Amino acid sequence: MTIHRLRPRRKPAEHTKQPDIPFAVTRISPEARRAAQRVFTSGWVTTGHETELFEKEFAAYVGVEHAVAVSSCTAALELALRALKLPPGGKVLVPVMTFCGAAQAILHAGLLPVLVDVDPRSGLATPDTIARAARACGRPQAMMVLHYAGAPAPVAALAEAARLPLTHVIEDAAHALGTTVGDRPVGGLSRAACFSFYATKNLPIGEGGMVTTDDADFADRIRRARFHGMSADAWRRNLTGSTWRYSVEDAGLKANMTDVQAAVGRAQLRHLDTWQRLRSAVAARYDETLRTVPGIEPLDAPVTGRHARHLYVVRVLDEFGTGRDEVVDRLAERGVGTSVHFIPLHHMPYFRRASIVPPGGLPGADALFPHLLSLPLYPALTEQSVDRVCGELARLAAPVAEKPRLVRLRTLVIGAGEAGRALARDLARAPEFGLEPVGFLDDDPAKGEAAGLPVLGGLAATRSTVLHHRIEAVIVAIPGLAPDRFRRVARAAEAAGASVRYLPSFIAALRRDVVGGDMRELDVSELIGRAEMHVVSPEARSVVAGRRVLVTGAGGSIGSELCHQVRAFGPSRLFLLDHDESNLHRLQLELYGDALRSDDIVISDIRDRPRIDQIFRELRPEVVFHAAAHKHLPLLELHPCEGVKSNVRGTENLVCAAAAVGTARFVLISTDKAADPVSVLGATKCLAEMIVRGAQQDAPQGTVFTAVRFGNVLGSRGSLLSVVAEQLGTGAPVTVTHPDVTRFFMTVEEAVGLVLEAARMARGGEVFVLDMSSPVRIVDLVRKFARSVHVPDVDIRYTGLRPGEKLNETLFSTHERHTSTAHPRILAATPVSRAGNTTVRLPALYAAAERNDAPEVRRVLADLLPGFPAAQRDVPAPAGLAAPYPDDF
Repeated sequence: MTIHRLRPRRKPAEHTKQPDIPFAVTRISPEARRAAQRVFTSGWVTTGHETELFEKEFAAYVGVEHAVAVSSCTAALELALRALKLPPGGKVLVPVMTFCGAAQAILHAGLLPVLVDVDPRSGLATPDTIARAARACGRPQAMMVLHYAGAPAPVAALAEAARLPLTHVIEDAAHALGTTVGDRPVGGLSRAACFSFYATKNLPIGEGGMVTTDDADFADRIRRARFHGMSADAWRRNLTGSTWRYSVEDAGLKANMTDVQAAVGRAQLRHLDTWQRLRSAVAARYDETLRTVPGIEPLDAPVTGRHARHLYVVRVLDEFGTGRDEVVDRLAERGVGTSVHFIPLHHMPYFRRASIVPPGGLPGADALFPHLLSLPLYPALTEQSVDRVCGELARLAAPVAEKPRLVRLRTLVIGAGEAGRALARDLARAPEFGLEPVGFLDDDPAKGEAAGLPVLGGLAATRSTVLHHRIEAVIVAIPGLAPDRFRRVARAAEAAGASVRYLPSFIAALRRDVVGGDMRELDVSELIGRAEMHVVSPEARSVVAGRRVLVTGAGGSIGSELCHQVRAFGPSRLFLLDHDESNLHRLQLELYGDALRSDDIVISDIRDRPRIDQIFRELRPEVVFHAAAHKHLPLLELHPCEGVKSNVRGTENLVCAAAAVGTARFVLISTDKAADPVSVLGATKCLAEMIVRGAQQDAPQGTVFTAVRFGNVLGSRGSLLSVVAEQLGTGAPVTVTHPDVTRFFMTVEEAVGLVLEAARMARGGEVFVLDMSSPVRIVDLVRKFARSVHVPDVDIRYTGLRPGEKLNETLFSTHERHTSTAHPRILAATPVSRAGNTTVRLPALYAAAERNDAPEVRRVLADLLPGFPAAQRDVPAPAGLAAPYPDDF
């Protein structure tokens, strides 16, 4: 297990009169102490008569024919696997949420672990996750079933899902002494069960384990193997009248239990039923008291039977308001010890290399682990102590909020004519669109009221109306509005912090009515599973107003949208940097109506360090928004050197140049793929974040470096919807990588708002992330979008996950904690511990990239970022790239 705080440490100034509540307490009964003394005085302390008696008594307690005492539960698992006599390299299914010793036992037995995902609500493997892992490895030879925390696991159902007989199932019963599945005790449900007597377990001895089975031949194999493979009576050879002769027929271990351990175990066993009743009472007290603590949810026990209550495990959900790791620290400061069970096996580099991980990863474990917390539970824990633990949790919880209502953006409609009135009526009766009309602007003074809403002024009053009425979205609904007039209205609205929408061709086609079906494209909330958020605030204007602003990657979809918003906030200069002159020309036309402002255009490659230094010396930007990057995930897997050159070295060039001229604000645009990266895109963006974070440590006075992490941006160039729309338009099947793939989505407006708000809130070194609620299944989004464009029966073709793609993304790394900010929907991620100086290790990466040595680039990335795969998976045939989603949908 991973112990965060067994016995909490507290600062002297924080000491109170209340005693500490340790996470675990080992209880050795007086009878056990006397039993140990009896063995010491007997003159025989190794495996002997006490061990034989303990085996018989334990077998009777569990209700099996045979029990074999060994040195530890890990040894028990290895011996049981060896006794199965599987072929070398045989594949063994093992749940990913288990102690590392279980996987080590498989490897030490010469077998291959196949990691099985878990249900995030229970921590247990399910028939579905077992079946998926079995398919991933072809055909497993055996399976290890864990009764996690003492909860009953459906052994027979899991064996059926794996297509294995129960003779090839080993139960990890380290937590499960006293557990029943239905009315059958754990110990005889499968070929063998392996128990632990570690100091914190339900039957504490200090160390030791037991294998139980109803198979006499199987028990004999383990007895021989536990002592170097010697014949069963080998330990007796030193007794009077015994023989020195023995044989070795099979491989073995030195894993025998001593008589001291056995004598303690026999004495402790007499108290076990009493201790189990006390454990159940403690757990029941937790169940009752935690019902009033929002955001703390005990794990489910989905199978009927008796729970051994070895651990009391809860999930610290997002609505609790404080992250799991912070809860651990703050409880420790208050004298309460806690623990986390366990770090998922695939989060450890050794097991990632040594195990088979199903395609698509282990999303259940990834979702569960950041929230896991084990609370104190042992027989001596009093009701008062349980109430105190729950009380401390209640004090740490966020205030209980009212049930959230549907969030709707306050909307101003430009134009009170036929189209505007019909639009307002539709929005009012369709709250799911997320827009709440509050009034109109129209230059016709005769239109004092329309569709029950006031006309608040003329178009010239756009900015003042937006500010006065706290408008968040502006919709232009005047057919044929002159382009220059439209631009003036849009700039005024954006300058006041509102997002601008222009309704499509159905507005111009006044021959038909405006109806809800025509407004499907506004229904972003249906596509992304949440209401669109108004992120940017009018206060963000202060970051750029009157300042010299540089946007890199200005010609891209994010960069160009950012330039529109920044320009509306009134910078003294807006410099547009890109290596694509055509995009820059187009953007200038959009912004100014002409393309003659060549002094604001900067054609440059961010890889060119001398050129970047020159640009910063000459322009001396005060605010830099760094959006330039290579972002096409599948192509970067094929060309990792190019990803390093642009995303890593290019970022470092800009950071160094900004620090040299005293830039006040530098914001890097990153991606959620930088959290625990497995792709070149994610790895290079993760390093870019590290460069920005490291730059803050040495930044000159007044310079702030920060980053934002995007999900997948709807409406960005080459994004999902644009590709899907193109495929639907041609009648081709829509390509999706996997039926269960999910992603976090945000709109372009939300993305730009996040950048501007981050620039306003940053203090230096943070990574800001928009709270995008739950991820969205791509298949669901595609079908909803198809229905919105009147294609009810969309043809979907699954192409398979490609190298570097995850089945499910996460917004935060397992090595990060996230905290709230001044903005209610923006979170800040910071590393749990200070990483080494990554910058000094980058030259080797750059050198490999300059040599275009792709394998070496991947190897160095793996050294820099634990968890990144050093070897590239097999690259699919070129046809695989026909699914053209750059952000790995």
